[in-house]
Amino acid sequence: MAKISLDGRELEAPDGAPLVEVIKNSGTFISNLCYIDGRPPYAGCRTCIVEIEGQRGFPLSCTARIEDGMIVRTETPSLTSTRQAVLSLILSYHSDRCLTCHRVVKCKPGDTCLRDDVVTHRCLTCSKNYRCELQTTCEMLEMAGYEPWDGDTRTYYTTPQPPPDQANPFLEFDPQMCIICTRCVRACDELRHTGAITLAGRGYSTRIEFGQGGAVHESNCDFCGACIDVCPTATLMEHPNKWGATQTERWVATTCTQCSVGCSISLGTKRGRGVIVRPDTMANPVSRDQLCVRGRFHYDAVKNTQRLQTPLIRRNGGQDAASWDEALEFAVARLSQIREEHGPGAIGFLASPLATNEENYLVSKIARAIVGTNSVDSSAGPVPRAACDALRAAFGSEVLPADMTRLAKSKTILVVARDLESSHNVAALRIKDAAAYNGAKVVVVSPMWGEVNDFAEVWIQPKPGEGTAVLAALDAALSATASPERAGDAGPSGMSSPDGALQEALGILRAVADREENAHPLSIVYAPVHYGAQHARDVTAILANIAVTCAGENAPEGLFVLPQEANVWGMRDTGGSPDLLPGYRQVGDEAARAEMEQLWGAPVPSPAGLTFEDMTADPKLKALVVMNDNPLMLAPGRSRVRGALEALDLLVVIDSLPTDTAQLGHVVLPDVSPWGKEGTTTSADRRVLRLHAAASPHGEARQGWRILSEFGARLADRLNQGEIRIHYQSAAEIMEEMTQVIPLYAKASYREMDSGAQQHLDGLGPTKAERQAVAPVTSRNGGGFRLTATRSLYTSYEGAAIHSPDADKLHREEHVALNPADATSLGVAQGDSVLLRNGGGELRLKAHVTNAVAPRTAHVPLYYDGAAVAALFDADAPTANVDIVRM
Repeated sequence: MAKISLDGRELEAPDGAPLVEVIKNSGTFISNLCYIDGRPPYAGCRTCIVEIEGQRGFPLSCTARIEDGMIVRTETPSLTSTRQAVLSLILSYHSDRCLTCHRVVKCKPGDTCLRDDVVTHRCLTCSKNYRCELQTTCEMLEMAGYEPWDGDTRTYYTTPQPPPDQANPFLEFDPQMCIICTRCVRACDELRHTGAITLAGRGYSTRIEFGQGGAVHESNCDFCGACIDVCPTATLMEHPNKWGATQTERWVATTCTQCSVGCSISLGTKRGRGVIVRPDTMANPVSRDQLCVRGRFHYDAVKNTQRLQTPLIRRNGGQDAASWDEALEFAVARLSQIREEHGPGAIGFLASPLATNEENYLVSKIARAIVGTNSVDSSAGPVPRAACDALRAAFGSEVLPADMTRLAKSKTILVVARDLESSHNVAALRIKDAAAYNGAKVVVVSPMWGEVNDFAEVWIQPKPGEGTAVLAALDAALSATASPERAGDAGPSGMSSPDGALQEALGILRAVADREENAHPLSIVYAPVHYGAQHARDVTAILANIAVTCAGENAPEGLFVLPQEANVWGMRDTGGSPDLLPGYRQVGDEAARAEMEQLWGAPVPSPAGLTFEDMTADPKLKALVVMNDNPLMLAPGRSRVRGALEALDLLVVIDSLPTDTAQLGHVVLPDVSPWGKEGTTTSADRRVLRLHAAASPHGEARQGWRILSEFGARLADRLNQGEIRIHYQSAAEIMEEMTQVIPLYAKASYREMDSGAQQHLDGLGPTKAERQAVAPVTSRNGGGFRLTATRSLYTSYEGAAIHSPDADKLHREEHVALNPADATSLGVAQGDSVLLRNGGGELRLKAHVTNAVAPRTAHVPLYYDGAAVAALFDADAPTANVDIVRM
């Protein structure tokens, strides 16, 4: 630490730190219109000048570095006059009538400006009024009345300005408000590695452009909003709620639930409704100051009027509105009757990765301690359960100490995912950081192209469903019992990419296995898709073997399994699986059951319950309670699942949306929106993250944990089990109990979590690191095209769940991707309508011709039209065989 003097104050600061950041952190105002914290200085605006004793002139604080004994002054008459002169040059090509007006404090937004009636851009009518750094800078530097150009012809007001770009639903670009600070250019390039924004022109004609100068949505912009965060003026603004966000009433720190990364966000609200989102840089160290388009803009993908407003009961051929008492009593009475007539085994429960930890815990407790059944699962459960089976075999535990902050520091990264950029955007961003700033060598194994591939040393492109063969070949070649030639022989049968790619990847991984210094540490990232449990088990087992070969006992620290949905690990932590009690106690373990019986004060059934697949196939199941799950959207084999749900005597659905599943419910209970939930969620790297209720409940909706608490209490009373504690007053009270029941959450009190993400393993971590024998099952082509479906970047889950035509507001993902060779053979051109069909159903879409997919492969975004593609998939396959015809 260095000691410096700042305006007469003695401070301590890290030696070599940027002076401008130290000044700002000390609470002293310093203009820095072009500087981005944490990034190299641009030194363009030159308004951050200071005086440093012993140095000539006015050094820039953004380029100056802290040295011990430094004496710095930020406020002197000379500095003020020089800053004003510099700022006047910036204002000479900017709408400045309010910025330099001495009467601005007396004006109201509706007042007519008498100073210059040709001015249309005024601070008081700007959507960024009092959130604008340029405005703040002008006020702090007392620019009112400072007009060195007075009497000159102002270029800004005599030159026609380009019109604002408002053609997309997310971002507005108004170039006439730009001061050419280039923050957006550098954020897009250095923070996001996208390069969608560039500087064009020279001198007087210099300007900011997207892509090649066209509209924003025509460029490669992915609408992450990083440019909005750094823009000091109103040049770049959110399009939705642009004006509503100017009067934000409060900011609430919470967690994004769009994927399992668990990015921390601050949601600004007005009248109980979310109007703006910003990244929360303090909570999750993985996301830091970055979000994706889903996390930033999907908070209003569904309006409150589209959500469930009241409880519903099916009667008279439809679903009628009912009171809460009536709906709960109906559900409890019917469920009790079914239990009495058919036994506890006739009742199933679906937890959900879209629910909070507290809600999933209550589902497990009600099912086991009150109803007496272990039939607790989720339609999203088969794939992660299979992956976790492989992890337990390799490491003795499915709970791994893999911290995603490691990704940006890794030297070698193996990525196995369909399109990580779309499914887990910020995780992909950290991999790009590693490649760009840490020199990491990235190997991508994927049947389709994604943006991460541009940062990869090598891309191995297996045919869809045959990636296990390629990975098994890599594993065999890396292990002590195989040779490199074996991998080369195994490659061509399962690959669309050249054999050399496999050999190159093998060389990169062998350097890690041989413990070469510049190759460590190794990180392996696997994002299993929604379908194909056996495939997920095989891939996870092979990747675990590779990790053990390359890292030995440290293998668990570098293997990242990223579920598609937000709270898959939390669902399993809390017992959302038919073979697991909360805290990963095995249902078949008598000692574990005895421990749970003592904690809950009720018997716990011993046989493992029905899996989701069993529930939809066993006619003995008579009742199902669904908490935030949507099997008609998330599960493959839609017609089979629908038939099973329609055959139930009782279907109770707790959700905020009128999903396809909810529309079949005998009783539907309205939950609050994801932004209104109170509780916790667990990220892919086992961080327990806090959810704060930011949005107010819509209609008569209630918190999910409160619905379950009331439902469980009434059910316990009816079944004469009123002594079981199931009625809670707050989500915090539930978590207090969970800390006693689930060792993983022993230190996860709300008080601790409010200070940031918590990651505790507490005895549930790995106990070994062993290679396992794997005999991978490879999907073979049964004719026609191989169909794949993955989570897409722009389509909202909530919008898709209600079949909203604007689920993908950009309409970028409403197509089937076909290889150019296949398009030619089918006689299909870009935009033509095609029909996909097999025994499961058919789907009509427009064709998108691209080299991103391999020949004889078709790809459809999973959430298109409410996951309509699910009808074409079987129960346990990562791909489906379809015929494609031109319409």
